[in-house]
Amino acid sequence: MKKLLTLISILYAVNTSAQFRHPVFSDTEPGYSVGVYGRYQLASNALSSNLLWAAYQGKHIDRKILNQASDRSFKLNRVGVDLDYGIYARHLPDSSKGIGWYINIADRTHANATYSKDLFDLAMFGNAMFAGKTADLSNIKANFISYKQWEVGILKNVGTSKGKWLIGFGLGLLTGNRNLNVDISEAELFTDEDGDYLEGSIHGEARSSSLNATQFIDANGLGMSAAMTFAYEGEKFGIRFDAHDLGFIRWSTGLRHTEFDSVFHFEGVDINLFGTGGAGFSSVSLDTVVDGFVSKLDATPYTIATPARMRLEGFYRLKSEGLRIYAGVQYRIASGYVPLGYVGVSSPLPKQFYIDGRFAYGGFGSWSIGLELRKKFGQVLEVRLGSNNLEGFVLPMVGTSQSAYLSIAGYF
Repeated sequence: MKKLLTLISILYAVNTSAQFRHPVFSDTEPGYSVGVYGRYQLASNALSSNLLWAAYQGKHIDRKILNQASDRSFKLNRVGVDLDYGIYARHLPDSSKGIGWYINIADRTHANATYSKDLFDLAMFGNAMFAGKTADLSNIKANFISYKQWEVGILKNVGTSKGKWLIGFGLGLLTGNRNLNVDISEAELFTDEDGDYLEGSIHGEARSSSLNATQFIDANGLGMSAAMTFAYEGEKFGIRFDAHDLGFIRWSTGLRHTEFDSVFHFEGVDINLFGTGGAGFSSVSLDTVVDGFVSKLDATPYTIATPARMRLEGFYRLKSEGLRIYAGVQYRIASGYVPLGYVGVSSPLPKQFYIDGRFAYGGFGSWSIGLELRKKFGQVLEVRLGSNNLEGFVLPMVGTSQSAYLSIAGYF
């Protein structure tokens, strides 16, 4: 029966925990366990959840929603997207039986960007609102990355007279699938008050690798990653430090390199609607319009860092039955990410149910409310269902982030 439940968990499970922790390090139950995990998050400090979701689905976005996003935008804004899933197996012996191990295979997709309020207004409403003004489009940074992670590691329980330590290390091989990296340090656009011309400047570059790749196992870049955990748990309190996805990928296939470095003046394009041949608008070449401030360079291999997570967290147990409070801070190596601080409380419920609620501020978004429900079926199965961003579902016009995760883990 235990083997059957384990097989079910491999085929159908997804496993993770609050704040997107490492799926192996967050599991401290001794013995063997297996699982598959999956989670997603859309986060922004200015764009509402319904706007993000509509944009992701390619749906029409109402003018009222766009106006609200513009009104609460800052001079510089941020947005981030994560989609992860994978499978793992691990063995964690007790402190008297040596060193454990784990294997973790994951597919990761991440995107993040910083952009100015003027860029949002220009893209959503056009340049008429900037007549006689200069729109500041500087500090545009965007990164999209998709890769596979093949990770192995060791785990060790160390018992003491007052508590126990969990120590873990992992190394991973990364096979990159697709990447786009954009960095526009300076850009501005002036619109003539009468609409007769546009002029501006732009300085930056864009690199990409295999953006049209569709094969699941494409390896268009290679890299490495590292992971570690140091966790102490005593009778009343505990503290832990986790770091994972600390690594890089060097891209070498399907490369493109574009440089933006110019001052330009644009007065429109002459079109002969009544000329012979009926060319009309079809005669306009976009290459001709942008010629002079976009340069396509010889592409060479390049390296980027993966969006690593680092987290420090502590807890205090209020009752021996499991009621506890906790607090922590998380940081990521990604443009625009603000250190995320959070506080929460977790408690057991009847019939082997558990509940966990938390409040957080920072990250790619702003404030957020999380809730997790967990159910244990004896000692062989555990189910988790939760979100780090309930506000995105409950108040989609107000909340600027949404996320979800589901978990089933098998033990034997």
